[in-house]
Amino acid sequence: MPEKPDLFYILLKLRSYLVSLINSPEECDDTFTYSEEFLERRYPEMKEEIMALMIDNGIKSDYDIAFNEKIVFKFKEMISGTEKRTDITSLLKKFDIDAISLERDKKKSESFRNERERELNKVIENLFQLAANWAVHRELENKVDDYSTLSEEDLIRPDEAKSYDTLGKNTDASFDKISKLTEKYIHLLTDYYFHYGGDLTLIEFVEELENIKVAVFKKYAELFKKHGLEGK
Repeated sequence: MPEKPDLFYILLKLRSYLVSLINSPEECDDTFTYSEEFLERRYPEMKEEIMALMIDNGIKSDYDIAFNEKIVFKFKEMISGTEKRTDITSLLKKFDIDAISLERDKKKSESFRNERERELNKVIENLFQLAANWAVHRELENKVDDYSTLSEEDLIRPDEAKSYDTLGKNTDASFDKISKLTEKYIHLLTDYYFHYGGDLTLIEFVEELENIKVAVFKKYAELFKKHGLEGK
């Protein structure tokens, strides 16, 4: 059924939209307000089908989609549950065909696909977390900019100055978390390339990482030179 992969990716796009839009559980209620808005605007012809599918599978609100870390696996189960598979082994047995070797190959193939799917879901889930943390970081930086303007104009109150310091620390922590998630993404990506056919691309990717490293060191060297800090 060719429409099923499309349906799965629509669900992934829906989750990505909610993660980028909703920063905390407190912004959700027990409805599908944002989900219905997204589907109505992007996929109106499939809205009713997707909403019914989610409700039938125990997804009750935008919160379940945006903050359930295992929702991607739930989506996959939903799609798989709508597919009807032909039992090839039973069909072969009707004609007295020995299907043992075919069944063995089929199990190996299914095992490989399932493992690949699990690893791909890890990559996708990591990207969702990264996107969500960038959204939070953007809000932190906007607030820091607001307080910074007050500070420059000497209009900042003591309580605001304290909040300014706290925001600065939170921004640093946010950068650190984003960096760690990015490092995790690179590890997941390289492992996926190595095991599932992207080995040639992997070599080029690793070479580019080395180029990025050299470029960063060059930028620091130029910065130190500009401020007279060479050799210090």
